[in-house]
Amino acid sequence: MKKIIVGTPRSGTSFVARWYANSFPKHTALDEERLYEHFEPDYPDWPQNNNFKAIDEQTKKRIKQLPEDCVFKMHTGPEMSEYAWQYVYDQPVILVKRKDVLGQFISYGIGWATFKWYVLDDWKQTQINGLEEDQTFVYKKEWFDNLAWRIKDLFYREVHFKNIERTVWFEDIHTFPRNGILSVRQNPNDNKEKLERIENKKEFKQWFKQLDWDIDEWKR
Repeated sequence: MKKIIVGTPRSGTSFVARWYANSFPKHTALDEERLYEHFEPDYPDWPQNNNFKAIDEQTKKRIKQLPEDCVFKMHTGPEMSEYAWQYVYDQPVILVKRKDVLGQFISYGIGWATFKWYVLDDWKQTQINGLEEDQTFVYKKEWFDNLAWRIKDLFYREVHFKNIERTVWFEDIHTFPRNGILSVRQNPNDNKEKLERIENKKEFKQWFKQLDWDIDEWKR
């Protein structure tokens, strides 16, 4: 049986995918070096992101080649093929979400500013929040809009999943029993402190305030 983890960036999907890969060692862990993103076209061996026909063909090929027992994850994204979603809608999925949406947006910005997306618990952590100790950054609107689009897209796709095997909340990940090498939280400080790292904090907070979807509905 496949273990398909579905979510959005900075919601804990990498941790959950690795945890399931550790729990089912006989399953094939697909694209572990790419954080299990087997159907994500944003890699050199995929067609260019604007070549949708070629991405569709590559996606259909990968669907046909899926092992019977495997682990992979999927994030929503404008470049993702609908063929991948149509396949996953009919499969049992592990849905990963985060109630602290503000924290998710802050973490996404830090990820883009540092390009440090994960830390394994057997690594020595030398950075605070993925940033140098006194480092700040400008949050780009394109980063914010990208994550807003991804979360909203998953919100609307949820109704199409025919079998949600389990919903995992980011806030509950710390309760998962250790079962091998796992990723650890990169941004453990509270949102107030992390907001101080954003040079255009006021602008960022205004963007967040103007989000055009219901965050409370997302948390249900």
